[in-house]
Amino acid sequence: MPAYRAEDTLAKTVADIPEGVADALILVDDASPDNTVDLARRLGIDVHVHPENRGYGGNQKTCYTRALEAGADIVVLLHPDFQYDPKAVPLLIAPILAGHADMTFGSRFAGLSDPLGGGMPLYRYVGNRVTTTLENLMLGSRFTELHSGLRAYTRGCLLSVPFLRYTDDFGFDSQFLVDAVTGGQRVVEVPIPTRYTKESSSISVLRSLKYVGHTLAYCARKTAVRGRRARRSAVMAAAPAAVEAPPAEPRVQRACALCGAPEQVLLYPATAAGDLSPAEFSCTSAMLSVHDDILQCPCCGMVSSSPTGEPRQIVEQYEGVVDETYLTEEEGRRELFDWVLDRMGGYALGGRRLLEVGSHVGLFLECARGSGWEPRGIEPSRWAVETGRKRFGVELREGSLEELEEPDASANSIVMLGVLEHLIDPLAALRRLRPVLAEEGLLVLSTVNVTSLHARVRDGRWPWFIRPHLHYFAPETLNAFLQHAGFRMVEWTLVPRSFHLSYIANRARSNLGPVGDALAAVSRVLDVRVPVGWLGDVVLLIARPAGVRTDDESAGTAPPIGAKMLVGSAHPVAPAAAQPRS
Repeated sequence: MPAYRAEDTLAKTVADIPEGVADALILVDDASPDNTVDLARRLGIDVHVHPENRGYGGNQKTCYTRALEAGADIVVLLHPDFQYDPKAVPLLIAPILAGHADMTFGSRFAGLSDPLGGGMPLYRYVGNRVTTTLENLMLGSRFTELHSGLRAYTRGCLLSVPFLRYTDDFGFDSQFLVDAVTGGQRVVEVPIPTRYTKESSSISVLRSLKYVGHTLAYCARKTAVRGRRARRSAVMAAAPAAVEAPPAEPRVQRACALCGAPEQVLLYPATAAGDLSPAEFSCTSAMLSVHDDILQCPCCGMVSSSPTGEPRQIVEQYEGVVDETYLTEEEGRRELFDWVLDRMGGYALGGRRLLEVGSHVGLFLECARGSGWEPRGIEPSRWAVETGRKRFGVELREGSLEELEEPDASANSIVMLGVLEHLIDPLAALRRLRPVLAEEGLLVLSTVNVTSLHARVRDGRWPWFIRPHLHYFAPETLNAFLQHAGFRMVEWTLVPRSFHLSYIANRARSNLGPVGDALAAVSRVLDVRVPVGWLGDVVLLIARPAGVRTDDESAGTAPPIGAKMLVGSAHPVAPAAAQPRS
């Protein structure tokens, strides 16, 4: 219960909660000037007090964090101002208990409810109707209301949505709902009565207009990226499909890293010649579009290279890497790492232990330490480990992922930035990391995206086709890797990288030809920072251990044949005969 000045309504709100429906009551007081806290304690409620007012959204962040810490499986948001009828809570949680929903909310416009007759102000009625209609059009949903404050969540839902990243203001509810709908959560509404009294909390017309504007803008941004009903969302990506390769395309006898099919199709013949060199394996190598044969599996579509070097030779190249120019872009890399840490900070976690695999000189570890994490890392390059220890004083040890020995559940977050595509066996690596990660931890990866705009335009000349990259991922194949290793993707986003023009020109000169020469000439006069993230070459994804979800259905799983849509539901649910018993 997020409370502010609830002294007059708290007791009757608690009295109307049906007996036995809740195992615990948690109230977070947002620095109320009245006696809300004293009353709540006399009522036997678990009370947490903000020393300063953090706003409606900030209050909810503490509510949900405390509920997760208390081990709640289902969390109900109930306002203590008596605006929502506590007697509706059993109806609210019924779809969750039946296994049909990850999130539910009460609708005052569903069924026989009469919002105006229940005291809803006319301006709020009109605003609710307009914004709900526009949001439904953008989301592709059929909800009767999208602005209710009576809600229930599964534990898995709260762990899958970055609610700590949302606004501290009234827009929190809308941001949560939009992300739940577009992020693969099963959202269901239930009818509830309307009840506005003189004690009910409310906001001014001006703040209401601000709320509407921010809500519609947020919904528009999310649906522009993820599509209506999340059809473009990588989190909802379907299983990889077979690829129709022309009969004339050469076939190569090599096992697919994802599905194990014994034969692959040659996409792009090798452009590399000669022995492997440590210079090729540095982060700042200029040897772009220099690659071994690029192959694609006709069964699942996975794209990989056919490396000329043996596994031990490849590891030796990384061990011998010396990359003196890496820190010439230290400012930009720090900005990027701070952005990654900010994305991670949106999710509820039970601790701050962080393990980075492939730490290079430990710059990310240093940024993480400054953000309150307890970081440690592993890196194969001897030079990088020595440099990181001396320059940044981070806990960094030499070794490869194959040599990693960590206790089970010893990390709350595992980070691999630009590492997965370099690994010989990504699936084995992910499976090796799974027990190291705490059950409600985060796996954070950045990797190359073979379906990016840049990759489609450049085709075989895509600069990220290089010898150190052994695999190239699409949303469908990466999702499949994660699922096979026991993870569940909760976020996929483009990485907003930017570099100085001189750095780009020096790295891409051989790949861009005369254009690269022109960029190098311009950079000698005007060396500006250039954003390149919009090209889509590098993506960041965040995943949870698959066991976190409380239902038996994985996000992105196709609905069963005969599935029906509940009225207002954003996602299909199984027909009655197939429902689990409550």
